[in-house]
Amino acid sequence: MITAQISLFAFYAARAILYLLFIISFFTVAFFIERLFYYRRTLVRDEGRLHAALAAAKDRAAILTALASVRGEEARIVADALNEAPDTGEAFRELVNARLITARQQWERFTDFLGTVGSNAPFVGLLGTVLGIMKSFADLAVATKGGPQAVMSGISEALIATAVGLGVAIPAIIFFNFCKGRIRRSAALVEALTARIVGTLSPRSLQK
Repeated sequence: MITAQISLFAFYAARAILYLLFIISFFTVAFFIERLFYYRRTLVRDEGRLHAALAAAKDRAAILTALASVRGEEARIVADALNEAPDTGEAFRELVNARLITARQQWERFTDFLGTVGSNAPFVGLLGTVLGIMKSFADLAVATKGGPQAVMSGISEALIATAVGLGVAIPAIIFFNFCKGRIRRSAALVEALTARIVGTLSPRSLQK
């Protein structure tokens, strides 16, 4: 009786894990596509043009004009900090960092989910495989015919869960690394813009 209950539990649990993995895979792809469109819409796409415009700017007004000429949140972060008229270059850096911290929270949206899926989906799939194997041996214990063939057939089906788990995890890791790389690139751009402006303007020129 207990063996039959174990078989029934393992059957439904293994199926539930497969459905869970398929649902997770859907959200993984959906979140990554959302991030792609978000980065394309909000972050600087022509960094060379922005650096060239800033290189030609020699005063505060020209720098603000150069920052406004390129659409992107990185330029807006630096421009907003400069508009607060900081007293020193260090104060300007602190203003930029404060805005960058807030901006990164938006840039990193859904990335924790992608990283978690990439790290744990294989283990979820392995759990499904273990449950499938449990079902196979429980069925063997009560089977009157079929023998090892029935067990091997059940184990081959159980291994599908591991394959699905890996199939979900590998793209999730790729998506996670892409997002993290894009965020690091934008953060580095903000730092580069800040350093260029501090090196161009005197403390007095930072003010309005």
